[in-house]
Amino acid sequence: VGSSHPHRLRHAPPNRLPGPWVRAGRRPRISAMALEEYGGASSSSKEHILKENGLWEGWGSFYETIPLGPGKALQLGPRPEAPDPEVVGFACPLPPVDFAIRNERKFPPPSDSEMFMEMYALLHCGLRDPKYSRSSVLASIYDRVNCNRRDSPGWQRAFLQAEGLGLILELWRSPDVDVARWPPGEAGAGAGLEGGGATAEEGPSVHYWVVALLGRMLGTCEVSRMRLIEEGAVEVVLEAARSPKDEVRECAVCSLKGLIQYEEGRAKVTYNTLIECLGYKGR
Repeated sequence: VGSSHPHRLRHAPPNRLPGPWVRAGRRPRISAMALEEYGGASSSSKEHILKENGLWEGWGSFYETIPLGPGKALQLGPRPEAPDPEVVGFACPLPPVDFAIRNERKFPPPSDSEMFMEMYALLHCGLRDPKYSRSSVLASIYDRVNCNRRDSPGWQRAFLQAEGLGLILELWRSPDVDVARWPPGEAGAGAGLEGGGATAEEGPSVHYWVVALLGRMLGTCEVSRMRLIEEGAVEVVLEAARSPKDEVRECAVCSLKGLIQYEEGRAKVTYNTLIECLGYKGR
């Protein structure tokens, strides 16, 4: 079920990747070796087993046994228990590629250059153009980061390469900042938008989407997590956890829950800090 508030779902908006930028699997080819060696596989190896045999990786979440013919079956073992989003927050696992678009020959995945060009356009054209709602552009960026476990690392890498982190941190500091000139420090940068400014925002605020985007990157990719910690994104999330706006504060708490699932996150956010954020009530 989709939602305009990703911190409230199980766990984020549906994929909206355009055209051929979607994923697929190979035609099933079940080998005898798979039948003999993979009986009762652990959940950690399920995706590898399924992918090696040309089956959709998502089957492991639904079936313990896949029938292959008379007297033959692929044993995958017990279905894994889905993590509770109320506990793991934005560290909830990314979904597999949609079943309907699993054939990579028909629907080739986006290349690194394609992901970079699209992310650059969203960041440096969409966010700068006053004709577009910044919340809508940030939601589109979130959708790509949250798409699936195969493509999400590439979208996150493209986001960082396109200097997206600095841009959204600036939007956090001043959501009405004039980003027509970037980076900060150029003449006119930081001036508020006046007549003819950005389109009126609808739905979740710019602050909300900034925190949601940071939280999902902190919770799903080690490379992104280390970069965001280094660049001060955790401080932004902690600040958001004390926001007077309920939606921003709840989203920040989800981000912190995801971050502390990892050792580097627990080193950055102490138990006392987390308890303080969980108990904070907006004033």
